[in-house]
Formats: sequence, structure tokens, C-alpha cells
Amino acid sequence: MTASAAVNGPTAAAPEPRDRWGAVVACGLAVFITAVDLNVVGVALPTLGRQFDASPSAMQWVILAYALPMVAFILPAGRWGDGVDKRKAFVLAVAGFGLASILVATSRSLEMMVAARVVQALFGALISALVLATIAISVRPATMGRAMGVAASLGPLGGAIGPAGGGLLIDWAGWQWVFLINVPVCLVAGWLAWTAVPASDARLRPPRARWLVDAALLGIAGAALVLGLQEFGRLGAGLAVGAVLLVASVVAGALWLRRRDARPVVQLLRNRMVNRWMLGLFFAATLNGVLTFLTPFLLTRGIGASTSVTGFTILALSAGMVVFAPLGGTLTDRWGAHPMAVLGALLLLAGAVLMLPAGPTWGVGDVAWRLALVGAGTGLIASSTQTAVMTSTPPQLGATAGALSALVLNLGFAVGPAASALAWQLVDTDIARTTPAYAVGAVAAVLTVLALLAAPRRSASVPGPGAGPSAPEAAGA
Repeated sequence: MTASAAVNGPTAAAPEPRDRWGAVVACGLAVFITAVDLNVVGVALPTLGRQFDASPSAMQWVILAYALPMVAFILPAGRWGDGVDKRKAFVLAVAGFGLASILVATSRSLEMMVAARVVQALFGALISALVLATIAISVRPATMGRAMGVAASLGPLGGAIGPAGGGLLIDWAGWQWVFLINVPVCLVAGWLAWTAVPASDARLRPPRARWLVDAALLGIAGAALVLGLQEFGRLGAGLAVGAVLLVASVVAGALWLRRRDARPVVQLLRNRMVNRWMLGLFFAATLNGVLTFLTPFLLTRGIGASTSVTGFTILALSAGMVVFAPLGGTLTDRWGAHPMAVLGALLLLAGAVLMLPAGPTWGVGDVAWRLALVGAGTGLIASSTQTAVMTSTPPQLGATAGALSALVLNLGFAVGPAASALAWQLVDTDIARTTPAYAVGAVAAVLTVLALLAAPRRSASVPGPGAGPSAPEAAGA
């Protein structure tokens, strides 16, 4: 055997793939800080209203300026992310989010803050689109569940910490620090991503101009859907307005589906492996939206709990997710995604059904353990579902799949409160007795079970380059 054969021949072992947990931590930190930012703003609104001498109706734009662009830009962000180097794109996303946070903190008027929040939302959408795809290229399939469990637990943790931590920051240091606290977290996440996420030969490139049209159509569809459901909840004249808005949502969505960049999303949704998991994720998020909306009314007006006790009680929902998402990821690696998702759905259903008799005779503990049960089920579903989706998605569509997953979650959280409010109004029940509205959550839980039972038991093999769109098409060229 020649010397060159000894070095380059069959006896030369290929390097073993390894898990890059620094990349997973970077993704977890990005999920955490975006969740904190999304939930902390509500606490800061009264202070910001006094700062800018603005009415509550005007201050709602501080929230809407972030939420609406997120819905509009998340799928275009996923299309862009599929055609560029994930490491550079992720670092750009967290750096941009940090810089936008500085712009928000240094705003001198409400108009400046709203504009800065839009910029922040653009980078937040990019983070949401890239997280799952970045994790997928950073760990082996055998440890994908554990990695997804880390990300799935840090989002609820950020949502739980945000309001309480934001209140303390405002009291101790001023409202600006609610946003400036993002900066050091973004720096750490960016550094970890740069040192740990695998690099590729792809380069960063400007977004396509046509994606602005996609974003406009998606933004109209999402906003009209949520606002339409809210109008239905008002009954009377709201029914006509709601119907018009829902028609507008359908029309905008249909127009977007005819566009070129909708094809990869349609391709994913036609995959039975992906669409069943996405449906389960949507209905689970809908139930969580119902509980987050209704439970404060039950606790304060029905049971008579104080505001502080109500806040701590609702944390049981997030606590269940934080604890069970990593556990679900670990067990997914051992036993597979399907049994873990079905187990999570059954826990979800049990918690939702047990909430139906809620009323004034209950105590705070009666509510807390039921919320924790739903949270545990949600944690199991989140880690197993995201693992199944990413192991069933062609590599060239990883960011699109991640963006679709994030969009499904956001829509579920938005639809849940609107649907439960509509049920409440239709029955015209006393505010202390929330059974009709909680029934919406129980229906969502049943649909979660059915969707996940129908999901294939084994993840499909990741298709090769010939199975998906061509490289230029996948990149949105």
C-alpha cells in the first residue's frame, strides 16, 4: 500500500459527527430573550404611557408593532434562511435584535419606539425561523430530542420570568432596562453561535424584493383572522365586521398560496408526517391560549384571588412546560416522538377536561395543579413534535419548517383567546362560571389527541437533494 493510500484510502476513518451543545445553548438563549421581550412589554405599558403622555389605545401599538410584523415576516424569513449560511444568519439575527433593543430603549417618542419595535420584530422573526434549523444542523439525530427539549423549555421560562423580572427592573433601574437587558444575552448567544454552529459555503445575501409582497399578504391574513375572531366575540354589529375580516383573511391567504415562495410551504404541509404534527402543535397552542386568557378571570372574579396570587398561580402552566419539555426530549431520543407526543396529548386532554367544572367553590390549588398538568403535556408535545418535524424535513427546507412551526404556535395562541371569548359571549354566562369557554379548550385538546394519534409512528427518512426542490428553488432564487 502506498503512503498516499495509507492516508487517503479506505483505512482512513471519517471524522465522527459530534453534538455542538454550544449552538443549542445559543438557540435556547435566543428563544428565551425573545419570549422575555414579548411578555415583558405589557408590564411596561403604564410607565411608557406616562413617559410619552399617550393614551392606552395608542400604547397598544407598542405590542402590535412587534406582533403583527412577526406574523408577516416569519415565513419570508424562513425562505431567506434556507438559502444562506445558518451560522452567519443566526449571528446577524441576534445582533440585529440586540441593536433594535437599544433603539427601543433610547426612543424619545412613541413614534420612534413603534418604528424600533418593528425593526426588533423583523430580527425576532428571523430568530424564530432559524432556531430549529440551526439546532438540526448542530446535533446528531440521536440527540435531536434533547436539543429540542432545551429550546422548548426556555421559551416558557422566558414568558414566566418576563413580567415579574420586568416589574423589578422598572422599579429599580427604569423602563429602559426592560429592553437593554436583551443586549448582553444577545452578545453571549451570538458568540456561542459563531464558535459552535457549523459553517457552510453559502453566503449571506439580500432578501428578495418579492418577499415584501409575501409579507404584506401574510400580515393581512394573520391580522384579519385574529381581529375577525375578536369581532365575532362582540356579537351584534361585530358579527358583520368579523365576517368581512375573515373573508379578507381567506382571500389574502389564497393569494399568497398562489405565489412562488408558498410552494415549499405547501410541499411541507402535503407531507403527512409534517402536517399531522403541525396540527397537533396548533391545537395544543390553542388550548394554552384559552387557559392563559380565561384563568385570570376565574381566579380574580370567580375565586376572589388577589392579582399577585393570580400571577403566581398561572405560572404553574409555564412550570409544567419548563420541567417536562427537556424530559420529553430525552425520552423522545430513547422511545421515539410518537409515544411521547400521544402521552403529552393525553395529559393535555386530562387537564382540559378537569378544568370544565371550574367555579367559585374552587381554591387556588385546584386551578394550579390542573394548569401544571396541561403544561406538562404541552412540554412533551413541543419537544417531540419539533423533533419529528425537523427529522422529516429536507435539509434545504429546515428554516422554512422552523418558521412554519413558529407561525403555527403564534396563531394557536392568538386563536384560543378569541374563540373562548366568543363562546363566553354566546352563552352569556356569569363571569365566575367559565365552563362554556373552557369547553373550547377541551375541544382543542381532543383535536390535539386525534391529530397526534394520526401522525405516522416513525419519522420519514430525510429526502436527498433530488426529493425536494432544486437548490436554487429551495434558496428562493
